[in-house]
Amino acid sequence: MYERYTGGRRTYRGPMPVIENPRARLLELIVAFRQTQCVRVAVELGVADRLASGPAASADLAAACDAEEPFLRRLLRALAGLGLVDQDDDGRYRLTAVGEQMRSDRMGPAALFFGCDPVWSAWGALDHAVRTGERPFDHLYGMRVWEYYAANPDEGARFDAAMASITGGLAEAVVSSYDFSGYGRVVDVGGGDGTLLAAILRSAPSARGVLFDVPAVVDRAKPALEAAGVLDRTELVGGDFRAAVPPGADCCVLKWILHDWEDDACTTILRRCREAMTSDGAKLVVVERVLPERVGPEHLDLVLSDLNMMALTCGRERTAAEFAELFAAAGFRLDRVVPTGTNVSVVEASPVSPVV
Repeated sequence: MYERYTGGRRTYRGPMPVIENPRARLLELIVAFRQTQCVRVAVELGVADRLASGPAASADLAAACDAEEPFLRRLLRALAGLGLVDQDDDGRYRLTAVGEQMRSDRMGPAALFFGCDPVWSAWGALDHAVRTGERPFDHLYGMRVWEYYAANPDEGARFDAAMASITGGLAEAVVSSYDFSGYGRVVDVGGGDGTLLAAILRSAPSARGVLFDVPAVVDRAKPALEAAGVLDRTELVGGDFRAAVPPGADCCVLKWILHDWEDDACTTILRRCREAMTSDGAKLVVVERVLPERVGPEHLDLVLSDLNMMALTCGRERTAAEFAELFAAAGFRLDRVVPTGTNVSVVEASPVSPVV
């Protein structure tokens, strides 16, 4: 008997869907890496950026991309098979709506991040985590992922760009689903380049923001905040959220922070947030994927993200009940989980007691 669950509630119960050719389906899964690398190489060559102005022949693209035309043409055929480009009546290649997202100002940075080392190699060592309970990334690189990014600024910048490219689409969904207008001082804890904070401040014109992250990340955030027109309402603060969070927050926001860490570290981070929240009515706003209590095929993105945390950070995605348990240990009460129409939810919590 097959049961499908959506949002933790059973929405279907019946026979398991029949797969006509299980062998072929499994092979599709086995060789899915080829699709990732096709997209990654296309982004690295700048194919989508060069097609953004209009269709082009493979020879012209090869010259512009500094590539060998016969080999680029074969890549373009694969991109057509993936639905990322198609050909006009003259045989020139043009972007589809999905292919447009490969541009460097859209989702291209995410393709470079997930399709290259160190992410690629960490996934290749996933068995190390399953067998030993240890972090594959640490096993391969001899340090935690955040230490690696600090020691390799180019890789850190690639990570920042990837997160910004993904967050850009999610940020508008978050501010459309959750009202930030009642807060006067919003502290974005581990806020990266400020993409989400900028969207929050645009949605709440009377609010002021604090972008809080490690100093090297905060230093890179100023141009994005200035371009968004909110730099004059934003304080940039460098530090370690495991040690302290800037005080006076009406709202502490953590987007994709808790899933990076084990439970003990999460409790420490949340306690630092609790210490920073001194005003009446202050709220903790956590933006994360929320796992259902029962998982079905429609939750594939959620469970693969959970494995991504296993490979890179040894963090995890969590259910609403697991968030409630984390919050309680740090002096918070889970108030509600707000869907955003995307793969992330807004998890709101209130302070309930002084931090011990």
